[in-house]
Formats: sequence, structure tokens, C-alpha cells
Amino acid sequence: MSLSGRWSLLLLLAAAACAKDPPPVPEDPVMTRNAEAGENALDLDRPEEAATQFQAALTQAEARDDLNAIVQISFNLAVSQLRANRPADALATAQRAQDELSRRNAQPSQSLRLVAATALYRTGNAGQADALASEIETGADVDSAAGASFLRGLIADEAGNEPGLQQALARLPIGGGPVREADRLELQARLQLRENGFVAARNSALEAAAIRQRGLDYRGMARVLAVAGLAAERAGDAEGAADLYLRAGRSAAAQSDPATARPLLQRAE
Repeated sequence: MSLSGRWSLLLLLAAAACAKDPPPVPEDPVMTRNAEAGENALDLDRPEEAATQFQAALTQAEARDDLNAIVQISFNLAVSQLRANRPADALATAQRAQDELSRRNAQPSQSLRLVAATALYRTGNAGQADALASEIETGADVDSAAGASFLRGLIADEAGNEPGLQQALARLPIGGGPVREADRLELQARLQLRENGFVAARNSALEAAAIRQRGLDYRGMARVLAVAGLAAERAGDAEGAADLYLRAGRSAAAQSDPATARPLLQRAE
């Protein structure tokens, strides 16, 4: 082989060596173990235990200075805190993670923003929640945008804003998976209730409740059972309404949410 040929071969080998993928970052077993324990606890509907495990995983992610892990674990922690009826803590967790992204000039997480909007709504700040949700609706994250539309629908309904409820329902996609189908059915039930379609509203609400039950979303299930109860009450079915209010209130009480449970159980009586 000529000298020029040998140099060409060496350059090709050097280029191939440079093109190799970097070695994978070693996994942190402590962080992984805690995160997996949190996921298992959440799957078993033990949100307080899940929050404890995710908090430990987040501490390890911060020790590791791993931005992706910090964001993902923060999201899981905030969801656990919402499920544990701790919306103020969920809001603080989401904001802390967003601040971390901002300091590193990274794009904000739309899923974390949706958690923050939900937490604002749950802490009684409906105006701020609606404003944030309206921004999320225009983002590229399709699922977060759909979740934001559902949240805006709830806020509109509670404010007596029927056009806003109609617009939110129209923005929800069809075929977005079980969670979004339950969202669509719940907003549909609320709109049917406002349009005096009480039987249809009850049926839509019960269908949504069944989907939320299968997805272990018991808070959402209790909320939509209450919608079904109101539809039955307005249809003149006092016995059916009492049963639905009882089921909704009992579920809320079992989730350590007395503020929701008490008025529902009183209506059942």
C-alpha cells in the first residue's frame, strides 16, 4: 500500500472512532430503586407512600445533578402529592422543577405546567389556573393541551360559563385514550346537565366514572359520580340521586378529602 493510501486508511479509522456513541451514563441504583418504589406505590393507590419514595429519588437526582431525572421525578412527585390531596405541595414541587429548567435555559415542561395549573385550581386559584391552562392549550404537547382543555372546562362549568364549557368540550380530541375519553364524557355530562338533558347527562357521567374507576382515578370518579347524582336529582329520581351522592361522598371520605365528602354525604341524607 502506498504512503498516501496508508494515510487515507488511518484517517478513516480515526473518523470511525470519533463517530462511536459515547459510553452510557451509569445508572444510579439508589435513585432508580426509590423511583420504582414510588411508581409501585402509586399503582397500588398509596400516594403518600409514593410521594415519600419520589422525594427520596428526587434528592438523589439532585445529588447527581441529572436534569432529566429531576424533571421526571418532580412530575411523578407532584402527581403523587395531588393524589394525596396535597395540592399546595404539588404546586411547590412543579414550580421548583420549572425553576431548575429556567436556570439551565431549557424548555419548560408542559406536563409540569399542567400539574401546576391543576394544583392552582385545587387550591382555589381558578383564575390563575385558567390563564396557565390557556397557555398550555397552544403548546406542542398534545396530551397536555387536551388536559388543559379539560381543566378549563371544569373551571368554566363551575363559573356558570356555558359557552366556555362548550368551547372546552369542542377542543377535546376523540380517541385520545381512556383518560381523555373520560374527560370528554365528563364535560359532555356537564353540558347536557346545563341543557336539561338529565338522563343523557347521568348516562355520560356514569360512563366516565367507570373509565376513571378502571384507571384508579378515584378522585375523578367521585367528582363525576356527583355530577350523575345531580342529574338524577334534577330528573326527579331522589332515590337514585341519594345513592350516587352517597357513593361519591364515601369515595371522597376514603381518600381523606372531607371538604368534598361532607356536602355530598349531607345531600345523600
